[in-house]
Amino acid sequence: MSTEFIAKIGKNFIDSTRGNQTTEEVLILAKRMVFCAKQSGATVVKFQTHVVEDEIKKRKGIRFDWISLNEKLTPTNFWFEIATYCDGLGIEFLTTPMSKLAAQKIDVFVKRWKVSSADIVDFELLEFLRSTGKPVIISTGMSTPEQIEKCVEFLGNQIQYINYCVSIYPCPIYVIDFRKMLALKEKSHIARKPLDVGFSDHSLSVEVPALAVRMGAVAIEKHFTLDRNAFGPDHKASLLPEEFKKMVELCKLAETEGESFEEEKVYCETYRKKI
Repeated sequence: MSTEFIAKIGKNFIDSTRGNQTTEEVLILAKRMVFCAKQSGATVVKFQTHVVEDEIKKRKGIRFDWISLNEKLTPTNFWFEIATYCDGLGIEFLTTPMSKLAAQKIDVFVKRWKVSSADIVDFELLEFLRSTGKPVIISTGMSTPEQIEKCVEFLGNQIQYINYCVSIYPCPIYVIDFRKMLALKEKSHIARKPLDVGFSDHSLSVEVPALAVRMGAVAIEKHFTLDRNAFGPDHKASLLPEEFKKMVELCKLAETEGESFEEEKVYCETYRKKI
């Protein structure tokens, strides 16, 4: 099975310091980013979808201005345009719904779901996702083992894979521990099926994801930007197109080359000690 490469555009197409941005302007940049991600080897591009009236129930007040701006600039037609553009390029469109209403807003445009680690205990959201019958990817960076297990039990065999991640932006390499990624497979008995694992990497390394692939990750997700100096916290934890392309090349080598799995575990441990 080939590794899937997810370019996490997220909110990197919006400049919140510019109060006069229009939907048309951000759509142009979003499409440009999708095109560059495709050229860099991504097989999936991922965004975020917000509905402020729903998120206000669970987010801190400091985020309301940002959520409102995001929703204003990305009406339903924006998502239609992006999904259609992705189809034309031959790259999958994916977006993380940040609430139940957000999921309902983009349901028609996605083939599967991605749930952020902060929302794996939002059972109102999860209930809707379960009702669609679509596969679900869950992240774990800000979740406890107990929360992960409850989510896995609730969604059962709808879970496609679980992403291991460390929620530090950018993430120092030395805190990444692939033993924790492999431990997520142990949730299989709760899901009632064998579980795959992926790696949502917030480091700036292009080599570490290749190690994850050698350790069994079926997907690599990385923040993606066209300008690391642009305003916003995610840009500084994002890869540029040429870096993303190099990462994909290394991961593809890791799919086909290298020692046995047991020898590779020893190699990874040695690598961690060096850094």
